[in-house]
Amino acid sequence: MKSLSRLSIRARITMGTLLLAALFFGAVGLVVRQQVEGLMQNAAFEVLQSDAAQFETAIEQEPNEPRDNPGEGQLVAVFDPAGTSQVSTLPAAITSNLALINRASTGPQQLVAGEATYLVAVETVPTGAGNWTIISARNQQESDLVLNNLTTGVTLGLGALTLLFGAASWLLTGAALRPVTQLRRSAEAIVAAGADDLLPVGPAQDEITGLAATLNRLIETLRASAARERQLVSDASHELRTPLAVLQAHLELLRAGDRSSIDSDILGAERATTRLSDLVESLLELSRLDAGCPTTSATDFGALVDEAGEAIDRARLRAMGEDVEIELITPENADRAVPTPMPALLYGRVLDNLLSNALRAVDGKGRITATIRQEPSHIITVITDTGPGIEPDFLPHAFDRFSREENVRGTANGSGLGLAIVAAAAESVNGTVTLENSATSGLVVRLSIPVPLERPAPLQDHP
Repeated sequence: MKSLSRLSIRARITMGTLLLAALFFGAVGLVVRQQVEGLMQNAAFEVLQSDAAQFETAIEQEPNEPRDNPGEGQLVAVFDPAGTSQVSTLPAAITSNLALINRASTGPQQLVAGEATYLVAVETVPTGAGNWTIISARNQQESDLVLNNLTTGVTLGLGALTLLFGAASWLLTGAALRPVTQLRRSAEAIVAAGADDLLPVGPAQDEITGLAATLNRLIETLRASAARERQLVSDASHELRTPLAVLQAHLELLRAGDRSSIDSDILGAERATTRLSDLVESLLELSRLDAGCPTTSATDFGALVDEAGEAIDRARLRAMGEDVEIELITPENADRAVPTPMPALLYGRVLDNLLSNALRAVDGKGRITATIRQEPSHIITVITDTGPGIEPDFLPHAFDRFSREENVRGTANGSGLGLAIVAAAAESVNGTVTLENSATSGLVVRLSIPVPLERPAPLQDHP
């Protein structure tokens, strides 16, 4: 089997065709030989019956008269009721083996006498004096020779047909696989040249065209993924460069020994370290979401409500001392046992990012409202603020990684990863998140999480 798997598809299909053709034509040849052999034996038996017919007629008409000798080439023996041979042209080889002949049989019999095989027919003629027996025979040498020649001819003819089928299969398979070979060569050329071309798609609506279209979509997806990865690495490097440079500068000042600014240097280094930590944590969170690895198992609606309350408390703590009102609205008499695919911890991180963006938007004064609704098929979370909103031109890019709307909504100090994490978290549970400017002022963020029909099985925790 391993040796066959190393062969090309063309060779394997051709070998399979040859095998099937050989089996089919072999069966056809065997059936033809058996049919011809049966026809020849029936024809020979009818000749033997014809040889015995004249003697049968003579016995019936004149049972006591001497019998005429058989014609030339006829092998016939006539036995009277007493078993005495009245007429016989049988060769000695048959005469010495008469005991092997079943005289009660009415069908053809084969008798091997010496080196020859004879077809024998027995006719019984009843008379008033008893039963006469007529034995006629014919040498099968000529019939066997004809049958063997026929078998040889049929074998050669069917063998030629089998080879013709193999050749046709080889040519047709090659023609069918030629577009695949062209696709492979085109792919090799694209890889070698590093070009942005796609595989050629033929006009025919067949499997090869479908394969080419699917591969083109795969190529486009892989190129887009590679481009995103390159952009992510570039953006991450750019984002990490600033806090690292700040941290290095403060460390150099500390080493210089300027005691008057030691507190400010330590504070600046601490802020740079915090920014680095937030960036790394955000990148790790995005990496886990891209890999489809939730941080905890799925939970229920009650756990999401509890987590939302804790997120609101964390936001209020960050807004302490500012004129910002933060409110959480949850449904009354809700079914807390309704399952949800989003883990509570991930939901809390989503709310932390949305509330942090809203806090930067209101810039120390305003109102933030988080509303959670339970619908039959979805759990809806809406975050609104009284900030300045988002420029319409920036809305389509708001969920892009490291995208920031400078000098608007106070986002200049953000990493540009918060909304990207929110979008990735929603996508990981087949949910959606949308942004739109309020009719009055501020931004409206709507997070929709689908409710599964059945409670999902718990997932294994990932570190």
